[in-house]
Amino acid sequence: MSFVAYPRGPRWAAIGFSAVLVVGAVVAFVALGPDVRARFTGFQVFTLVLFLVVMVTIMGAIGFSTVRVQPDGLTYRNGLRTHHLPWSDVGPIQFEPGNPWPRVELRGASAEGDHDHVPLMGIQGSDKVYAVAQYEALLAAVNEARSRRPD
Repeated sequence: MSFVAYPRGPRWAAIGFSAVLVVGAVVAFVALGPDVRARFTGFQVFTLVLFLVVMVTIMGAIGFSTVRVQPDGLTYRNGLRTHHLPWSDVGPIQFEPGNPWPRVELRGASAEGDHDHVPLMGIQGSDKVYAVAQYEALLAAVNEARSRRPD
């Protein structure tokens, strides 16, 4: 069984806020008029564009997080990085009421030092009922994948 979870609300918020931010910045820059725009140095324009890129990247990183159940383990993308945990390193997955996202307890080689839990940001608590449904589907997919795993 293949399972993919992703946030709905944060994804749409990232798309919407990014569009508003970029369009607003372009409209504001054009509305300044040619005499004011001419006073901007290249470095100032670069700084404003860099700010837009950073903000859109941060929003996209959160909005496009995912959790995937695969035959060989759990793959998740939190922010900009994708991680893979083999089933031997995946412990219980908990999603307590009020928490922003579920977390997986690490075992084996992945649980080094004080790094013993990892958030699964592909399921966002702000999605409310959808998040709970995704969490329950995640648990079912994990149980099914583990039962199919050859020992």
